[in-house]
Amino acid sequence: MKNYTVIYFLFIILPLCAFSQVESNSDAPYGKPVKEIRINGLKKTKKYIVVRELSTKVGAICLKKNLLQDYARLDILDIFSEIKIYPIMKNDSVVVTYNLVETFNLLPVIAMQINDENGISAGGGVKIPNLFGRDIYLSARALFGGATTVELTLDQPWVFWKRAGYRFDYFHRNRLNKGANFNEIADEMYLNLFFNISDFWKFGIHYDFVVLKSDKPLITLSPDNIDHIFRSGIYFALDTRDAYMDTKRGWWNEISYNREMKLLKSNSDFHQLDIDIRRYIPLKWDRQCVALFSLLTLRTGLVGINIADWQQFNLGGTNTVRGWDFAYRRGKNQFINTLEYRYTVIKPQLLRLPFNFNIKTGLQIALFSDYGSIWDEKNEFAANNFLLGYGIGFRFFMPLVGMLRVDIGWGQKGKGAFLHLGSFEKPVITRRRVR
Repeated sequence: MKNYTVIYFLFIILPLCAFSQVESNSDAPYGKPVKEIRINGLKKTKKYIVVRELSTKVGAICLKKNLLQDYARLDILDIFSEIKIYPIMKNDSVVVTYNLVETFNLLPVIAMQINDENGISAGGGVKIPNLFGRDIYLSARALFGGATTVELTLDQPWVFWKRAGYRFDYFHRNRLNKGANFNEIADEMYLNLFFNISDFWKFGIHYDFVVLKSDKPLITLSPDNIDHIFRSGIYFALDTRDAYMDTKRGWWNEISYNREMKLLKSNSDFHQLDIDIRRYIPLKWDRQCVALFSLLTLRTGLVGINIADWQQFNLGGTNTVRGWDFAYRRGKNQFINTLEYRYTVIKPQLLRLPFNFNIKTGLQIALFSDYGSIWDEKNEFAANNFLLGYGIGFRFFMPLVGMLRVDIGWGQKGKGAFLHLGSFEKPVITRRRVR
């Protein structure tokens, strides 16, 4: 594990650190004291939800970098369809006005999932992104078809001492697990407790509980074909993105360590290290950027003894290396890298619909390349064991999921072009495979 971490640091972390950002605060009204802060447009959202996110304070100097950070933090809340900030000179001081348009408060949804593994699933549910006006996210939905899935999510980013929060997820799945080729019935619960160390840094502890049943032998570690997995872990995360949607600059990084809980019986038994690096680099023209994503997962133990067959990673497909068949390769360790050039055709903008249904939407084109490997033994981590894919795609900006992806990829010999459909930004789903 140590050797792979050194390689990762030398070839991924150090090159990305070479890029820097410089903010300017030389233009008027910057450099003047803030006399007043005005917040307009709040109907359901509590005012303190906005105020706690602001770096700009009354009596402090008005800085452009602080206003940019204010926009980023408000946008990442994902409860506003439009955010406009106006710093205006008043005599020798500045009045900063935040004009906000709230997104929908309650949305009955027609839910749909399209993936490489189970095809199309559809159903319905409800999403409340701003419960009680306190930035509490609640979602519940059920889908049927290619897979039967019931999902429940409750996320409250600020609850304890205004510095800590939690997220709870529950999933029930009944589906064909195409990677391991068995019919899976699983119940999964994830509890994430996190603490905001600063404006950008976060520390967290999570607890996972998974019960998975297989219809075939040798898929689970338990001889009765039912595995019980209890896992805990810690992580540190950094988030300096300038926006939740159409991100142009900043970092999203996380390092985590996971271990099966010794207080409870767990069928699997291994240590796991995850290093997740996401970098957004703006180009000269404001509609363009380069995005780099890299995920390294290292595990101890042996497949079939400490690691269940269903816990192996799959390489190839929409959320790993595009241009290849889903689960072209399988293994316990993974190293997946993505480079994307993005051009925003339609910037995220407010779309007002009937019944006070306000959403932010837009369109982006991307050229991409994926490069990844999966392996069990150290000698398998070699150049000839990597998959390379490339292609072009469209990004439809959407609230809550960030984007819907339509990609056309090439890479696998003799296969031609692949059509890949997915939701959320690719590294988000790539990481969710780590369960």
